[in-house]
Amino acid sequence: MQRYGVTLFIAIFLLLLMTVTFCGAVVIIQVIEKDDFIAPVQGALVYSNETPIGKTDEEGLIQVLSPASDSVPLKVEKFGYDTWEGTFGPKTDELLVELQKAELSLAVHLYDADTMNPLAGVNVTLDGQGETQSVLSDQNGTAVFPVQARGSYQIKAEAEQYQPVSMEVEAGFADKEVQVVLFRGDRFSIVVKDGESGETLQGARVSVEGIEKGTTDSKGILNLPLPRGKVYLIRVVMDGYQEYNGHQIVESNTAFLAIPLTKAPYTVFVSVSNEDAILVDGALVLVNGTPAGSTGRNGRLVLTNLTAGLYQVDIQHPDFVPAQHMVRVATQGEDIATELRYRQENRTIKTVEGPGSPVAGVKISLNSKEAGNTGNTGILDVTLRMNQNYTITAEKDGYHPAVIERRISSTDEVSVITIPMEQSFNWVFLGIAAIGIIAILGGILVLRRRIPRRSHGKGGGL
Repeated sequence: MQRYGVTLFIAIFLLLLMTVTFCGAVVIIQVIEKDDFIAPVQGALVYSNETPIGKTDEEGLIQVLSPASDSVPLKVEKFGYDTWEGTFGPKTDELLVELQKAELSLAVHLYDADTMNPLAGVNVTLDGQGETQSVLSDQNGTAVFPVQARGSYQIKAEAEQYQPVSMEVEAGFADKEVQVVLFRGDRFSIVVKDGESGETLQGARVSVEGIEKGTTDSKGILNLPLPRGKVYLIRVVMDGYQEYNGHQIVESNTAFLAIPLTKAPYTVFVSVSNEDAILVDGALVLVNGTPAGSTGRNGRLVLTNLTAGLYQVDIQHPDFVPAQHMVRVATQGEDIATELRYRQENRTIKTVEGPGSPVAGVKISLNSKEAGNTGNTGILDVTLRMNQNYTITAEKDGYHPAVIERRISSTDEVSVITIPMEQSFNWVFLGIAAIGIIAILGGILVLRRRIPRRSHGKGGGL
């Protein structure tokens, strides 16, 4: 057993010796970055004969075995650096690899801060990595510079009538784009507000010296070039507001001008009619809960001194269902047309005979318009307008027509309208019966006349 162990140890030793002899000695490879100072590159991937063999440590070092005979290709890669390629052979002990930062592009896009239009002809200067580059932006407002990966740079942009801009930028490991906005040196802002609430107004049209310059944005602001130290005629127009016209001095220390607008007064008409297209007199009109007046004979009410905005308009009349509208006042002389629906309530019409026996099949008419027939219980349910006079007619063969007058009111606590019915004498039947009786009597008389009487002789014997 001991001899077997000694034999195995000798075999392993010979195998290791042959392997070292075949692969060669250890080669130390150091990967560095050479910029302003020398720095090791950690994590660089090393390839031998296109086969990855490892990555450099924090000191930029990696150990590999040299080839036994011929030189083999060696390649080193690291993101953000140019790829290094070379060879190493059996006599190589150490190898120093210098990686160069990859050259990238930095595109600077320049815009006007107010219009966001690209600015051409802007002088753009790039400082960094020991050199200074200057380029004029092209027609698309773009200036492009070559930069090194992970480099630190300073951008300066200058243009006539614009304030200079300076900013810092870090180059990464890929091409980079930055956006730069330039403010005009004569930039002036006009802010338009509601004179009552102080809220800014969007969409106000602004003119300076008779020339329209634009409209205010969502913040009520219009930015425009306006040289300082002058007097300007400014005009502001917006729907729903009184026009502003005034001279304003723009001082050298003035950045903006706030212009309050007063809402314009509007005259609005309220027209009220009913379901029958008849004008309603005396309808009460309330604006935002406050009584504003009542309609006249022509069914109209004039509302004056309303300003542009949203209003709640309520219309009330005792004979009709109240109406409510949300009205946006924005047009002079606008007509708010309203149709009121009649107030209606359910009532029960009951036809009875004598002490209260129901009469079925009675035709009921309301103001000469047929409403229906009573049922088996002598009842007909109807819907009637409030505060209106009704002529109710009940008709059925064998009964006298019944007519009642009733004013339907919401204060009327009676929900059942009872109509008494009286039977009528049937003269037709009586006439037919009389004719029958006369015919019978006549027949009897005729028969009696046709029957001969027996004759008796004067007394005599045999």
